[in-house]
Amino acid sequence: MEKVLVFLIAIGAAIFMVLPFFKKRFERVCKETDSQNDKELTRLNLEKESVYRALKEIDFDYSTGKLSKEDYDELENRYRAQALALLKEIDVIQRKSYHLDLDEEIEREIRAIRKTELTEDEEIEKEIISARQSRILEDSGLICSVCGNRYKSEDHFCSKCGARLNA
Repeated sequence: MEKVLVFLIAIGAAIFMVLPFFKKRFERVCKETDSQNDKELTRLNLEKESVYRALKEIDFDYSTGKLSKEDYDELENRYRAQALALLKEIDVIQRKSYHLDLDEEIEREIRAIRKTELTEDEEIEKEIISARQSRILEDSGLICSVCGNRYKSEDHFCSKCGARLNA
């Protein structure tokens, strides 16, 4: 029984030690795939732009009378089909990388929120400080005789009306 337990612990330790190597390899493969996807997207987008330019040119040529109606229809159908095929290819590649991008974006937003929001301890500390400051002002009983504004003991003039204070 003890030998089986020792054997299981040894296998677990071996897996624990080897796992980081496979994780790094997996991350490297993912990065390579992403760079291949980026190159393919760039190529497809360039092709798409050239097809769009061709469509604009045949529209212009037809409107100026350089192309007949039959030639225009044939060229337009051919370029539209080509553009549609390119857009479908682009969508397929973007769907593959969409899930990875979405996860990264969520993580970035969580990190940004964690940096901007105060922790619970910081919020409590702020409340304590503001309560102490308000109590100090209330306890001091220092009120301007002209306008009724509260002031601190080190003030010589009222911050509201400017009257000289009896301090």
